[in-house]
Amino acid sequence: MLVRKSCGLLVLAGLLSACASAPTTRYFSLQSATQQAVATEAEVRAFAVQGVNVPTQLDRRQIVLTLADGQGVQVLNDYQWASPLADEIHQSLSAELSQRLGVPSAQLSRSEDKLAYWRVDLTVQRFDTVYEDYVQQDISWRLSPENFEGSPRLCRVSLRTEAGQGVEGLVRAHQQLQRDFAGVLVQQVSGQDVHTVNQNSPHILALSCA
Repeated sequence: MLVRKSCGLLVLAGLLSACASAPTTRYFSLQSATQQAVATEAEVRAFAVQGVNVPTQLDRRQIVLTLADGQGVQVLNDYQWASPLADEIHQSLSAELSQRLGVPSAQLSRSEDKLAYWRVDLTVQRFDTVYEDYVQQDISWRLSPENFEGSPRLCRVSLRTEAGQGVEGLVRAHQQLQRDFAGVLVQQVSGQDVHTVNQNSPHILALSCA
């Protein structure tokens, strides 16, 4: 374990050194190119991802690494998200839900005040990015019916998966967790039991709703 940790620190040091010598900034997106529609016989309403709250230290363009010892973070100025992290999560989740459900976001409708839709407000408690090791996302959210009868739900999920090589591997891992989270929301708005998602996604560590 000590050898692996030391090697990881050496790799990280090399990455930061490369950043210092190569000032060209690289940009990444949380939106995935592998979106897939989901067939369902249930009535699917429109949705709107509204508030997205992330920890202040992470809500920036720069990708923030979580140090393996858990004692701090490292900001990568030359490896950045295409937009601040809260916006990236909002855009990727909206695109994923629209593609899977086959319905547009209610935010694109001019008659949103009359449209029946599900409102999604979420808070990211954890967005760990450990270089060439793993990524983890802990998210809580409120799903509320707007302009139709329904019961609001308060839920929380913890997702984790291994990361591939380099910053690209970290980004792909976070994209995967966003797809998994979207899968939970798809089942919710389709009237299905969200806990069955655990059987289909090995990346979900815990899931609860009240």
